[in-house]
Amino acid sequence: MKERNDKQLKTWVERWNTPLRRFFERRLPQHIDAEDLAQEVYLRLLRIKDLDSIIEPQAYVYFVARNIAAEWYARSKQRPQHYEEELDALMEVATPETLLQQQIEQRTFDESLRLLPPATRAVIYLKLRDGKTHEQIASHLGISTRMVRRHLSAGYVDLRRHLIKD
Repeated sequence: MKERNDKQLKTWVERWNTPLRRFFERRLPQHIDAEDLAQEVYLRLLRIKDLDSIIEPQAYVYFVARNIAAEWYARSKQRPQHYEEELDALMEVATPETLLQQQIEQRTFDESLRLLPPATRAVIYLKLRDGKTHEQIASHLGISTRMVRRHLSAGYVDLRRHLIKD
């Protein structure tokens, strides 16, 4: 039975995931992740013992989705609204531990950057530190945007390898 349910749910996900995400995107604010809400639909469907007993599967999927959207609205009304200044103040709270951790992480990152080839390091600096676009980096360094993408890809791979030590 479980194997049959899993296969049935997989079919439903393949068939209705994109329309379901659009359903949430049209009904909820932009900052809400429609994919997360669609996943919640599937989690609830996993709890049903016999999916074959559902006569109109698509209607049922959207019925569950409407309930999830309604629950989200109800919860959002109960939550106090935070002002941007309050959120910024919360983000600025730093403890000695977090400051030390940030310094350690920054030092490790800088050491990893120094190991990169000079051209790749330059591209990464311009992208991360200065926030330049691929076109701006290409113009600044006199290379093509394709080379910028290559340097970024290779640099990110190397950085990941240096920073994430399994």
